[in-house]
Amino acid sequence: MDSPGLDAVLARVVGTVAFAHVRRVSSLTATLDLADNLFLGIEPRRRFLGLPGIVDRASMRTQATALLRKVDVYSPLPTLASQLDDASRVLVEAARALAHGATVLAFTEPTAGLTDAGAERVVRALRRLASEGIAVVVASQRPSFALEIGDTVSVLSAGSVTPVLGPGDSGSDARGRLLEAMAGAGAAGDGAAGDGAAGVGGAGAAGATGLAGRDRAAKSPSGAVFEIVDWSTNDEFDRVTRVVIGASLSAAAGEIVGLAGLEGSGRNELLLSVFGRTAGTVPSGAVLIDGLPVETNTTMAAIEHGIFAIVTVQPKYRVRIVGGISAPATPSMLPALVKAGVVTRDDETRPTPGARALDAVRLRGRDDEWVRIRSLLELFPESQHRVLLLVEPTRELDDERRAEVWRLLRVIADAGKAVIVASADLDELLAISDRVVAMAGGRVVGDVGRGASSLELLSLVAPL
Repeated sequence: MDSPGLDAVLARVVGTVAFAHVRRVSSLTATLDLADNLFLGIEPRRRFLGLPGIVDRASMRTQATALLRKVDVYSPLPTLASQLDDASRVLVEAARALAHGATVLAFTEPTAGLTDAGAERVVRALRRLASEGIAVVVASQRPSFALEIGDTVSVLSAGSVTPVLGPGDSGSDARGRLLEAMAGAGAAGDGAAGDGAAGVGGAGAAGATGLAGRDRAAKSPSGAVFEIVDWSTNDEFDRVTRVVIGASLSAAAGEIVGLAGLEGSGRNELLLSVFGRTAGTVPSGAVLIDGLPVETNTTMAAIEHGIFAIVTVQPKYRVRIVGGISAPATPSMLPALVKAGVVTRDDETRPTPGARALDAVRLRGRDDEWVRIRSLLELFPESQHRVLLLVEPTRELDDERRAEVWRLLRVIADAGKAVIVASADLDELLAISDRVVAMAGGRVVGDVGRGASSLELLSLVAPL
C-alpha cells in the first residue's frame, strides 16, 4: 500500500529533518549492483590527473559496506538488485536512505509478503537502527504488528495523529485501547506504527449522509441467490502463495452484503478472481446461482450467468520489453507474463482511479468514471442480471456522490437483486449493508449484522 496519509504527515517536517519513505514498490535499479544503488546520484568523487568528477569507487565501496552492515545485509557488493530476496531489498532500501542522509525512515508494511524468517530479519534491523538513534516510523494496518514493533503507537486519520500507547504502556488493555482508537477514527485507511513516533489506523468515516437502515438485520441466508463456496486463489507473482483461502459467502435476493477487510485481507481479490479471473491465479472452489454451479472463468461467462461487476480500483502493470520500452498489461495477462519471466512485482505502477465493468474499459477521468458508475447502477434494477459485485464503489467520490451510490444500491436491492460490496471503509459498509462479512489474512473470519459497531467489525478484520 502506498500510504498517502503517512506522506502528508511526514511532509510537515520537510526542512526540519531528513526523512525517506520506503514503500512496497521497489525504487532500486535492478541492473545496478548494491554500491551503485546506494549512492546513485550522490557518488563520492575525487580529482584524477587534474580532472574533476571522477567517481571514487574505493570510497564508495567502503561506505556501502558499512551502511549495509548497519542494516544486516552481507551480500557481496557486486550483487545486482534484481538478485536480492524480498527482505534484503527492504533493508537495502533503508541503507540507501541512510546514504542520502535520512535521519527518519518511514516504511509501509515492511514485512508484508515476507517469510517468517525474512520478517524477523527486517524487524531486527529496524530495532537496531532505532537503538542507534534513527527514528523509524512504520505504516501498518495490522494492530498486532504495531504493538509488536512500536515503542509508541498512534492512530493516523485524515492527516491527524492521535497517540494511543507510549513507551512501556503495553499492558493487557493495549489491544482494546488500540482498536477503540481505530474505530473512533473510522478504521478504513492509511495507518502508521513504529519505533519513535508511530500509529496504526484508518481514514475518515462514511459520513452522515447515509441511507436509513432496513427494519430487519439480515442473517446468513439459506437458499441464497448467489454463493461462493470454499474459494481459494494464489498470488499472480508467487504462484504458491494463497491470497484467498477457502472463503465462502452468500447473498440473498434483496440483500446487500458488505465484504470488509484491511489491506492484504483478500477482500478485493476474492470478488475479482470470481468475476472472470481478473485477479489471482490457480483458483479453486465453486460459484453457485440458485444452488447450481456456474462457470465464471471469463467476464462474459460470469455476465451470461447474471453476475455483473463494477470495479473502481484495479492494479495496472507495465511490462518492460525490448529496448526498455514498456507496454501495459492487465491482471488477466499476468500469470503468463510471470511464467515467461518478463514481469515482476517491481514492475507494478501505482494504482490509479479507473473502472472495469462489462468490457473492462478503462475510463479517462474521475468525472467519466462517476457518470459510468451512476448509469450502470441506474440501469441495473431493470436488467436481467441478478447479482451485482462492487469493489470500492465510492473510492474518491465526494459526499454527495457517495450518498447517491448508497441510494442506488438500496434501489437495486429492493428490486430483488443480490449485492456484494467490497471496501476498506468499515463505516460505509456498516451504513449500507444488511450484513457485513469480514476477511483477514485471506480467510473469512466472521460476520456482523445491521446495527453492529465499528469496534465489533474492526475486531474481526484486524485480529491480534
